[in-house]
Amino acid sequence: MKNLIIIILTFIGISFLTSCEKEMKDPKLDMSQTVKPALINPAGGSSFVLTQDGADSVFTEFSWAAAVYNLDYVASTNYILEMVPADSNFADAVELVNTTATTFSITVGKMNEKLISMGLIADSAQNITLRILAYINTESDYSNIYSDVITLTVTPYEAVVGFPCLYVPGDYQGWSPATAPKIYDFDDDGVYNGYIYFPEGGTFEFKCTSDPDWDHTNYGAGAVAGSLSIENTAGNLTVPGAGGYVLVVDINALTWSATLQNWGVIGEWLAWSSDIDLVWDITTQELSVTVENIPAAANQRFKFRANDAWDINYGAKDPDDGTLVQGGADIPIPDGGTITFFLSFLTPEPTYRIQTK
Repeated sequence: MKNLIIIILTFIGISFLTSCEKEMKDPKLDMSQTVKPALINPAGGSSFVLTQDGADSVFTEFSWAAAVYNLDYVASTNYILEMVPADSNFADAVELVNTTATTFSITVGKMNEKLISMGLIADSAQNITLRILAYINTESDYSNIYSDVITLTVTPYEAVVGFPCLYVPGDYQGWSPATAPKIYDFDDDGVYNGYIYFPEGGTFEFKCTSDPDWDHTNYGAGAVAGSLSIENTAGNLTVPGAGGYVLVVDINALTWSATLQNWGVIGEWLAWSSDIDLVWDITTQELSVTVENIPAAANQRFKFRANDAWDINYGAKDPDDGTLVQGGADIPIPDGGTITFFLSFLTPEPTYRIQTK
């Protein structure tokens, strides 16, 4: 009889544990029970006038109420603050930040860059709309939920790069200093650097000029490789072939170098194994590419890397404010579809932005 009781109790225990295991399985996400995030600051209807003098000051601290999902445990909720010109229905939305926090600050200078990049007109009051996208890291994209939209009035200023520069005229753009791309001295130490693309079909020859003409100091080839000369008779500088180069010019030591860096975007949907090449725009001095049919997935991420290798790769800072760092974090893509990726070397640290369609 004792053995029978033990068997019965054992059977009951197994049944109870099995029942508990069934009950303890991960609950299903019910979006009808989700509380959407809500922008708290700034208040809708606020107005901002941006100025060059205040470029390093804080534009505002954005804050929002957290989204709430009907799950007992959520490892992290991700938030993307999106911004567009008013009445654009969030087509080509610009990301201000991608973070797990519920606050974000941005400087006036960086906000101005974002506004101008959206096509807003300097010195003119215009409306923009913002919203928060919340999502969690699940195996589906059903966790996406948006806050209500707020509208702000902003007046951006004419963007001026406040760094000393050299102009880089060459065969690749018709030897015109006035329309040539620039490289910058970000540290005020006489060392200029920047990114220049030389297309196929030319001589790959160029010079550097201190002004947008040939009437001031011009930097050409020195007597030995890697050196510069400011003599009028100095020959042209040259790179080995077509491609993008990081150009470094030291006007104190009169030296220069050019390092080949052909950039691409790589990500989860590419199995992190092959790049999609970025294309250089000589007018904006940006690299970009538009990629269609990116699958929608909660863990979709990307990075930038040079020369189809991982030796030089850029990811996001934490929190992600659009600034890139070597070996930084993978950058999330909230939705699939068509996305344009932008990479820029016009600031002391490289920056990126994405636009969704």
